[in-house]
Amino acid sequence: MNLPPDEHKGYKHPSGKRFKRTNFRIRYFGDRFEIDFTALDETYEQTLALALLKAGLKVGEVHFAETTVSLQKREVPEGLLKVKGFVCAAVKNPLTKQKIFLEPGESRHTEIVTNHTLQKYETLYGKPYDGTLRITPLWQSPKPQTFWYDKTPYVAWEAKYEIEADESMKRLLLTTGMGSDTMKNLGFLEVV
Repeated sequence: MNLPPDEHKGYKHPSGKRFKRTNFRIRYFGDRFEIDFTALDETYEQTLALALLKAGLKVGEVHFAETTVSLQKREVPEGLLKVKGFVCAAVKNPLTKQKIFLEPGESRHTEIVTNHTLQKYETLYGKPYDGTLRITPLWQSPKPQTFWYDKTPYVAWEAKYEIEADESMKRLLLTTGMGSDTMKNLGFLEVV
């Protein structure tokens, strides 16, 4: 699939963080799995769908004989946005330098996710966000789930959030995910 080179490494914010205009998640259901892929630029979704239909899906040495692709038109709901997903936020332990993953109910989680979201908006839209942004956790699962990416564990709790923002910010969150380490099966949001 031919996406712009910057899409693979991410677009750089002045803070040094990199953000991508895409997000995905993989869910396993017994002997099959589903991949959800979203992009701020919807033509990326079409490019991926066509590539999968032409070449099929190959993961490592496994080539899937049957591949089904569906494109869905996403509408950004008006008013408050209620979503759920595994949103990751972490701080580094100053002594060990290891990540400490935060629960959605912690105020630092909300602060980190909000700041991260504003930096992503500025990077991907090329201008600061000047609207209201309020992210409120409503519920979280009692136990975290560990996600593995490139032999590295990432921990997140499934949670529901209420988001107050304008349409461009809500579209950004629904297509590129929320929190850190998106594109590692984290941050993918579903409207509830």
